[in-house]
Amino acid sequence: MLFTLSLMTAVFVATAIYFVVSRRRSLPAINLHLERIPPIERGLRQLAGLTGGTLYEGNKARVYQDGDLLDALYDAIENARSTVHLESYVWNRGRTEREFVELLCRKSEEGVVVRVLVDTVGAMKASGQQLNLLRESGVSVGFYHRISRFNIHRLNNRTHRKLLIVDGKVGFTFGHGIRDEWRGHGQDEQHWRDTGVQLEGPVVCPLQALFAEDWIEATGSPPLDEGCFLEPRQQGTVTSHVVSSSTAGGHSSVALLYMLAIASARHEIIIQNPYFVPAPALPDLLEKMVARGVKVRVMIPDRHSDSPIVRRAGQRLYQRLLRAGIDFYLYEKTFLHQKIVIIDGVWSHIGSTNLDARSLALNTEAGVGLMDKDIAAQLKEAFERDLQHCRKLTLEQWSKRPRRQRVLDWCAYQLKGQI
Repeated sequence: MLFTLSLMTAVFVATAIYFVVSRRRSLPAINLHLERIPPIERGLRQLAGLTGGTLYEGNKARVYQDGDLLDALYDAIENARSTVHLESYVWNRGRTEREFVELLCRKSEEGVVVRVLVDTVGAMKASGQQLNLLRESGVSVGFYHRISRFNIHRLNNRTHRKLLIVDGKVGFTFGHGIRDEWRGHGQDEQHWRDTGVQLEGPVVCPLQALFAEDWIEATGSPPLDEGCFLEPRQQGTVTSHVVSSSTAGGHSSVALLYMLAIASARHEIIIQNPYFVPAPALPDLLEKMVARGVKVRVMIPDRHSDSPIVRRAGQRLYQRLLRAGIDFYLYEKTFLHQKIVIIDGVWSHIGSTNLDARSLALNTEAGVGLMDKDIAAQLKEAFERDLQHCRKLTLEQWSKRPRRQRVLDWCAYQLKGQI
């Protein structure tokens, strides 16, 4: 009898683990003929279409660094007149949570329709008292993929999107969460480095659609308010497109976007990302781009990271990429959390997607591509400032690492499919 129970338990656990780890998007194994891929200025429409997006012209975009983004979110909510839709992965108790809860409650009591969607896992450190205050004030609160025995197969699939859409007119996407570490200006270990963007114009509509997609999945209730989807009106000169990945099957549109954008580079590729454990296809491509004569610079966190195992797994790739001629910079000041790609000083991507399997194959993600030299210049200028707080890796230095570190990096890299 005891043996039978033990066997049944083992089968149940094995089945649960299988369902948890097997539900994932495929990372596209594509054959890129570099000579057929045009510069991004000429190929942007194809790039957007292949990654499930559409080009929207006539947008206004404004980049915010560090805690300035939280201030901009606060101001946008303060000025809301009809709807506020906020989606976040991280939602932790603290001063930032209290301030946003107070504001959201007040706007709801003024008659604004407020919806807040948080990820069940990402909000595990939220204050129950503060969430109750939201509900009591009329705010609709949704939890993405609640944990229960009935949806164990979705446990590993989280929403990592960071979105705010106000009145259907103003949209934001960013790397920040509702957590005190995102306050300030990245000045120390308690204040993280991050970047976000505010958008106005036609591109806000697809951002609203992404929020609605996750809201319906979490609550089953479509947002039908008149202020959600407005007639698109041009607000500026920026051409933009939205790229996203859902927790459903199929291939990762964001992974495909990264590959196609990088392959289109002719002069320079700049990448800033907190988690660098890409599938083998991306290091292969970066090596080819260096061989083509493209300058490739990658900036990632040094010892300041909220996931040491991801950091170790990524280190497994450094020696190979350094040998190929890629410039690697380790940011030493605090946790570098922005997700930025800049191609040839004309196109840039800002969003929530990390360069690891969890973002590219498991989570829902969202980001925007921006064809605008001024935006690219602002992001590159910020990158240059960040270089002042980096140490540049050299192949000679990295080759002298102790054997113990190499073994630990190899072990961490074996878990790359789940981190």
